[in-house]
Formats: sequence, C-alpha cells, structure tokens
Amino acid sequence: MIGPANESRSTADSSRRVWMIVAALAALALFFPIGATAAYLTSVKDAPTTTGGTGRWCAVPDPATHPNVYRLKSFQPYSSTGSSIIIVPVVNNGEFGPKGTSRRLGVKAWACKSDSLVSNSQVKVTAWRTSTSPTLNWLPRVNGNGFASHRLDPLNGFGAEIVKLHRNGSTGVGGASLTLNDRQKYSWLMSSNRNKTTREAKPRCLATACILSIDENPTFASAFEPDTSGSGPSDNSVEYLASSYWTGSGQWDGGLVSGPSEQQVNLNGYAGPQPPFSNGNGPTSSDGRQVQWVVMEWWGSTPPSNDMVLEVFVR
Repeated sequence: MIGPANESRSTADSSRRVWMIVAALAALALFFPIGATAAYLTSVKDAPTTTGGTGRWCAVPDPATHPNVYRLKSFQPYSSTGSSIIIVPVVNNGEFGPKGTSRRLGVKAWACKSDSLVSNSQVKVTAWRTSTSPTLNWLPRVNGNGFASHRLDPLNGFGAEIVKLHRNGSTGVGGASLTLNDRQKYSWLMSSNRNKTTREAKPRCLATACILSIDENPTFASAFEPDTSGSGPSDNSVEYLASSYWTGSGQWDGGLVSGPSEQQVNLNGYAGPQPPFSNGNGPTSSDGRQVQWVVMEWWGSTPPSNDMVLEVFVR
C-alpha cells in the first residue's frame, strides 16, 4: 500500500520531470538558429533586449523560405563607404504577394529584439523606374531563380546609376535631391522624412522649380518596431507604401511653379521574360507600372541583428 507521503513524493517527482522537460525544450528553442526558425522565445537573460517580456514568442519572415524577405545583415557591402546595399527588381507576378489585388508596392520592416534598434545607424529604401534600355549587371542569385532572388550590381551599369540617385540625388549638393527628369524616376518608401510615426511623409519641393529633397532617412530605432508587450500576438512590423510624383506613363505630375500631387505606385500584372535578361530584352516598359527597382541600404556604427528583415511586397 502506498501511503500519502509516498504518493505526494511521486506526484512531486512527476511535476519536476515535466518542468525539466519544458525547461529543456525552451532552452533548445532559445539557442536554435533564427535563420532556421525565424522565431524565438524570450528568457530572463534576453528579456531586457525586447519589450515583449519573458516567455513571449516573436517571429519574423524567414528569407530562406520567403525570397521577397531580405535580412539587413546579409546586404552586399558597398565599396568602402561603410554602407551595405542590395537592388531588387520588383514585378507583380505573385513572387511579392498574391498576383492582382490593389497592386500597391510596399515594404514592411520586421524586428523582434530591440538591442540593435539604435539611433546611430540608419536605413533607406527607395524605388526607381527603369530607363528604356538599361545596362544590367547581375550579382549571384539568392534563395531561388525569380525576380525576388536577383540582385543588380550597385557598382556598374544601371545599378550604379540608380544608387547614385538613391544616395546623392542629381548633384549631391546640399543633401540628396533630384532635379528635372530625375524627379520622374523616384518613388519613396523609407526616405523623404518617413519613419514609423510619419509613414505618410512625402518629399519637400524646394524652390519654384521643385528641387526634390529625398532625405531624411530613418534610424534603426525610428524605422523598426520591436516586439510589443501585452498578452496578444506580437506586433513587430511597420508597413511603408510606395508613393511618387510621376503619373500615367511616367510623366512628372507638376508644373514649373505648381507643386506635384502624390501618386500611389501600383504595378500591372507581369508575365514577361524572367531575369537575368540581357540589355533591351527584359521588361519593355519604362513607365514604372511594369517593374520597379527597389534599392535597400543601411549604414552606421551598430550592425543590424539577425532578426531585422525587410519584406518587399506588391499588395
């Protein structure tokens, strides 16, 4: 006969074993690479780096299984300037979200832990219309064969052309600003005074001829949202939708003295050639409704954490 003391001891031993198994599984989850899981459970040790709190799950899309998701830490170093850049061709063919719908170009900034979300590093995302027959130089593909997996070389050809505009504008004098026809190529995503609290900001037009200012750029802290506290699902992403000052087939929407009006950047359905296409044999349209070239860059003294990713989409 088992007495009350033995029964209590047996129950306590069973409870201890259950909690030991739970603790072991939690520890395994904590140390399993985020590149494989794209999620983690906060512990007492790393709770100070997230606002989510101890024992809270947080996840970001995994670039290994979502080619339209790009990890900042994996961006290509850009020369010796201390920044890292990638350029991605974006079309409406289902790779960047369901084909059809409203066709709006956008980018979503994801993060979990807040220890890299600082004010001494910055991020900038812009989009550009193509020229009629651009010189296209490609880097090796990443995670697939489609548009989302391709990277345009930022140091040569058309890539170098739009990186110059993205970083310095038309002249590089007085900050990044665009003049004349360069204004008709630009769409803003995470630039032109945008951040997570002013996601609808748009570029200022300076002077009567509308010199287009495409600075300021958000810091990591002002662009990303870490996991928020509370009992509901984690809220750790910020959405930015592309806008422009060109319209129709690419005309500048504004006069010499009249200001332009903001336009949504929507992409037509695409079923044309797949990259890497040779010069002049890719998308035939240069009006921005068939392909957008999205330039993503980060720089600063604090590198991004593994869970800081950008998701480019066509909604």
